[in-house]
Amino acid sequence: MNKTFEKEEILNELYNLILDRNIRDWERQCLLHTKVQLENQGQLADELAKLEVTLRPLALRYNLTPKVAEFYQKISNSKLFGRGVGGII
Repeated sequence: MNKTFEKEEILNELYNLILDRNIRDWERQCLLHTKVQLENQGQLADELAKLEVTLRPLALRYNLTPKVAEFYQKISNSKLFGRGVGGII
């Protein structure tokens, strides 16, 4: 898959999540920070890794809102981070 397409797809998902009324303000701030970093030429893998680390404590306690939990599963289960990170839980 084309990296530009992947980045645009992720940016679109982030944008839709940020506008969602059913997510918490803290989640929205984390997503917005990642979106801004990606728009400012941040590396996709690096920024998603940072977001994954930020969301991980809440994800482990099943305390993310459903749509953010779904997005978290998508980024943590992808092979984006290499062997051992996405599929261990």
